[in-house]
Amino acid sequence: MEEIKNNLLCLEEINAYLDMLYKIKNDVTIVISVKDTPGSCMPESVLDKIRKLGFSKFSKDLWKMYTGVLHNGNSILDYEAREEEKIEVDIEVENMSMHLISAPWRNGNRASIVINRIDYACNRRGVNIVVYDAKSDMPIDSVYYDSHGKNGYFSREKKIFEKKKWLDDKQTYDVCVVGFWYGANYGSLLNGYATYKILKNLGKKVVMLRKPDHITDDMELKDWTHNTKFVNSVYSTEDISPRMSRNDIGLLNEHVNTFLAGSDQIWNYKVSFSGFMYLPFVENAKRRISFCTSFGDKNDNVPSDKVEFVKKEFHKYDAISVREDFGKENLKNKYNVDSTVLLEPVFDIERKEYDNLIKDSVFEEKEPYIVAYILDPTDEKLNIINQVSKTMGCKIITIPDGYYTIIRSTWDSYIRKEEFPNLQINMGAKDFLKACSKAEFVVTDSFHGSCFSIIFEKKFISICNSIRGAERFYDLLGRFNLLNRLVTNANKFKWKDEYLNDIDYETIDKQIEEDRNRSVEWLKNALDTSKSELPELKKLDRIDKCVIQTCDMELCVGCGACFSACPNSAISMGKNDFGYYKPMIDIEKCINCGVCTRVCPAINEIATSNSETPECYEVISADEKILEKSSSGGAFSLLAHAVFEKGGCVFGAAWTEDFSVEHIMIENEDDMYKLRKSKYLQSYVGDTFRKVKEKLEEGKYVLFSGCPCQAAGLRQYLGSKEYDNLLIVDLLCANAPSPDFFKKYIQDSYGNNIEKYEFRDKTYGWNCVTTKVTFIDGTIHMINKAYQSDYQRVFHNHAMCSYHCENCKYQNVPKIGDITIGDFWGINSNDKEVDSSKGISALLVNNEKAKVFFNNINEDKFKVKKQVPFEWLKGNGFTVKGTHNFVSPRRRLFYDAIRTMPFSEAVNYALKPNYGKYKQDESLFYYHPEKTIFSFNENIWEEHIINGAIYLYTKLENSPSQKYARLALNKLLLKGKKYELHIKFKVNTEGNCYNLHIKDSGSNYYQIIWTERVDSQNRGKWIDRTIIFVPDANIFDEFMVGAAQLVGEGSYIAFSLIDIREVY
Repeated sequence: MEEIKNNLLCLEEINAYLDMLYKIKNDVTIVISVKDTPGSCMPESVLDKIRKLGFSKFSKDLWKMYTGVLHNGNSILDYEAREEEKIEVDIEVENMSMHLISAPWRNGNRASIVINRIDYACNRRGVNIVVYDAKSDMPIDSVYYDSHGKNGYFSREKKIFEKKKWLDDKQTYDVCVVGFWYGANYGSLLNGYATYKILKNLGKKVVMLRKPDHITDDMELKDWTHNTKFVNSVYSTEDISPRMSRNDIGLLNEHVNTFLAGSDQIWNYKVSFSGFMYLPFVENAKRRISFCTSFGDKNDNVPSDKVEFVKKEFHKYDAISVREDFGKENLKNKYNVDSTVLLEPVFDIERKEYDNLIKDSVFEEKEPYIVAYILDPTDEKLNIINQVSKTMGCKIITIPDGYYTIIRSTWDSYIRKEEFPNLQINMGAKDFLKACSKAEFVVTDSFHGSCFSIIFEKKFISICNSIRGAERFYDLLGRFNLLNRLVTNANKFKWKDEYLNDIDYETIDKQIEEDRNRSVEWLKNALDTSKSELPELKKLDRIDKCVIQTCDMELCVGCGACFSACPNSAISMGKNDFGYYKPMIDIEKCINCGVCTRVCPAINEIATSNSETPECYEVISADEKILEKSSSGGAFSLLAHAVFEKGGCVFGAAWTEDFSVEHIMIENEDDMYKLRKSKYLQSYVGDTFRKVKEKLEEGKYVLFSGCPCQAAGLRQYLGSKEYDNLLIVDLLCANAPSPDFFKKYIQDSYGNNIEKYEFRDKTYGWNCVTTKVTFIDGTIHMINKAYQSDYQRVFHNHAMCSYHCENCKYQNVPKIGDITIGDFWGINSNDKEVDSSKGISALLVNNEKAKVFFNNINEDKFKVKKQVPFEWLKGNGFTVKGTHNFVSPRRRLFYDAIRTMPFSEAVNYALKPNYGKYKQDESLFYYHPEKTIFSFNENIWEEHIINGAIYLYTKLENSPSQKYARLALNKLLLKGKKYELHIKFKVNTEGNCYNLHIKDSGSNYYQIIWTERVDSQNRGKWIDRTIIFVPDANIFDEFMVGAAQLVGEGSYIAFSLIDIREVY
């Protein structure tokens, strides 16, 4: 058998290999399994030889999976699946138990050949072959042949014998470390090394788990890679496990006492090897702990159908520690597990350990230099690096992502990578450490780059990297009071001399030492305390009736009913990642009574006798002052006045000093100014529901006004008892964005200089956009177009719309309120006689109690009180059945961007097709007939180039409006700045005028910059104009012409020159 083995192992070509298998097939077991696809480019000679061996049903057809077993020349299994069908079989052959998998790309993408519990398959695309000696129960060879491309590739797994020997050996280890310690990323590589050193210093026998479920010839683990060289230099062969697949990794339980989920973001599901990093293979009898593990960001990317799996695994741990505060919150709120926050492991060993590694470095640089350690290159980061280098007069040493040139990296697709000076490709980890330690300054977008800047006591700046988890930077730098070193927006970077100020590393080092001792002590206790004596991990399942368990927090409306109802004050109202109000639970106080769940309007359906066809009224107040101060027709003030006449009180939403909104109670009509007018953000309800109940029990008449969800929360809180002295007024509501979004908008747009912000001002009449901003110095700024406000740009297209607003249960009839009020948009299309110029309200009377109340209001209080068909309401507030809330498809972009970008940039990033990125050309646009490309609807326009001029013809004699032809500009036009348009054009139209526009690429907003009068003198003739124009908003980035003014047969607009420049 040794001779057979040697003969096989010396073969490096598939045809020769198959020929040898044919010669020895009567003496061995041969197993074949296909992964992904057999290989459509497989030569017929290879196919014939595989079939001749005894695998007669083997096919090279695309997506046809196959597995076969040949034992001593006899065919035991010969199975071809249907297209894209996965094969998974168990068979017994003599003393061999086999588990075989052949799976296509869309259905598992795997080849597994498990013989007597050990998986020997290479698990590479194409044909995987294992040759086995049943008599000695030993593998002979494991190879794969990939013929998916024109040139087939043949290779083998060289360490199957070591794997068999390691697993057969009876030695055991104290700890198995599971993480990214082998990876090409310098941070994960050194993070794993630090964890290893801590464990060794604690006297533990340690084994590092190789990259789980990896394939043979994995590029990341090639011998020439910097990470493999580092691994080989610091670990012994005994320190590292063999290559384990998901089908045999459970065998580690026979060799290991404790499994440790290492640090770095291994609990970011996207990089968790489909859940491997949660340690699902660990048996319950074994100890399972995590040490400073990270989710990477607040969003751990766990698919909704995997949340229960992840939660189940977390509940099996004996001790959990995480690296960041947001990780602790995520475990608590999403997975119902408590944890301890510890210091990142690279800080948990002393600096001398890194100094010892540096001794082996070959990196040398005699000139003063700065290190630019950049994971994800951009033009903006390159500009920062050059700016720092110029300011300091230092050379630049660029260290890219350690994966660059090894496996796919963002560096591969970056066009200007050659402009990064002195690019250190495949730099060794020890050289990386030395380069950082000797640098004059460090610029990095890496979490661990920031860590090592601190360890080596460097002056540095960290560029917030949202791609890899922005929250990690805030957590790390906030811990050491170094947030002044964080560049949150690379686009607006400006050098600050304070970057060269000395950092108080003496204080930081003391803090590191304290946190290091705490981390190591925690780990020692978690390892040395017997499993049975470890304190039980606080699992929130014991509060399974609590609302944070029973309610999907994305659908929670933040009404606070649970907070008001909790009998043990275990619930407080906090904010989630985006600033929406959500319940927070004190686990120690919660008695799991379930009251919070029973009052939750997001969980429960609220029974109501309210009408599905309520009486609908047009309402305009007769009081001109009230009408002027109200957003619409003054209906709210009329209702409140009637309540005050009864000696009652009114609850509603009021501004706070910091431009948040909260519900308050007023008992005097003079305070109505606090509650009037629209406020387009979520309000904080606080303990309002308790106060409402108190007043009701006192016998006071109460009016509560709020969004439909808040009205539903109040009804749930009050229970089944009907109060005759309660009037609930809900609103025609579209959505209520996060108060943090609005505060960010205010801060970024106006700083601390404004005193008052009024949506829906009526200076220009009743409309949905005019806003009045009053500054502290008394000056006033008016916004009279929606596109002039970044907040309104994302509000009106629902890019800020929350998940709970998107899925609102209470917008349609029957309504929750006794009365519903809001704007009566579009009323003049049905009622042409009513004067709505100063505002008009829609008012719905939803039940008999409301009808009595409304009809008892004196008629002289109304200028207009007119019942109209309910259907006239149409889509207002999505109240009529069949209408429903919607969200912009670009919401996710906005929610991602708002974390790190200024408000305006986040809006442009979300709404503009180019994500707000522009060229830096001096000219905004210059016409070139071969390069000028208009964008347009081909059903409306057709384009021709005639004598070097562009002619745009309309295909319809009477084209509809908003059918534009557009040219992208090289820059965003700035509000208030002068620009010059030099244009040569001619218009052929039966109309008497034609407009030229600038337009926002992300919407239909536009501004007319010139109107050309068209008559017999200039119709169809070239016109040469130089036009000075001033944009009235910071959104325009296109030149645009419309089709609607091109009237008549053969109409067109033509251009021979378009030159747009700034006026200096």
